[in-house]
Amino acid sequence: MILGTRRSLIYVPGDSERMLAKAPGLDADVLLLNLEDGVASHRKDEARRNVAQCLRETPFGRREAVVRVNGLSTEAGRQDLGAVVGERPDGICLPKVEGPEEVREASARVSELEDSCGIPPGSIRLHAMIESARGVLEAAAIASSDPRMASLVFGSADFAADAGCRPGSDRGEISLALQMIVLAAHAAGLDAIDAPCFDFRNPDLLRQEAEQARRIGFDGKSALHPGQLGAINEIFGVTADEIAWARKILEELGRAEENGRALTTIGGRLVDNPHRKAAERILRRASRTPPSRSA
Repeated sequence: MILGTRRSLIYVPGDSERMLAKAPGLDADVLLLNLEDGVASHRKDEARRNVAQCLRETPFGRREAVVRVNGLSTEAGRQDLGAVVGERPDGICLPKVEGPEEVREASARVSELEDSCGIPPGSIRLHAMIESARGVLEAAAIASSDPRMASLVFGSADFAADAGCRPGSDRGEISLALQMIVLAAHAAGLDAIDAPCFDFRNPDLLRQEAEQARRIGFDGKSALHPGQLGAINEIFGVTADEIAWARKILEELGRAEENGRALTTIGGRLVDNPHRKAAERILRRASRTPPSRSA
């Protein structure tokens, strides 16, 4: 079981043996080994073999190895599952999910494959890509659809095309979708992963998007290029100031409880149970955040 945070997720094309070989050295928490969009139809078989071999032969350490398969309503998607589940990936990423029944059907198929491969039931988690207007509206039902669910991953390019919007640099046009995905994920106890910054040569825009996503409540952000990972890990990591604040909150609330009170004040501000929950979440996240890795 993966115990770390999902600050950063990077797409790794399954049809590139060179990039798959480099993937374990990347400073990403989640490696998304990609068999879907970005892999040409005539190279799907090759990508499937490459990813299966990578899973079989590669030690990933604390990195989470997740395979993005093609839609399971397609023959390619069914072949993807059959090829990779036996190699024990940490997770399967389902593309363009629009309803809870898609997750439940995928979970049932994974269960069959786990059983046939001698894998303990429930070992392989599911990650749902939210990439359409319907997917956003169904996000809460998708998030709570199955115990295997681990995260909701936003796909902003497909969403914008489906919704007919043109997001500007501040992403105001898709802010409602961003917020709905965070609420759906966190209500179900899942992680919410933001879409990548597509202008990967623009570090200022990357930081702007990542900081916005962190403020909204996202747990991490996808990357298209290794050069984006440092900023993403920094922004979605836990700072020393946050840890100090969390410890102070718990210390002062502990003193208040000893005196028969359920709340206290720090710096003139009221502090009570919601602050305790926030502090505990920060410290849990800090305890699971891996040390920085060299790319």
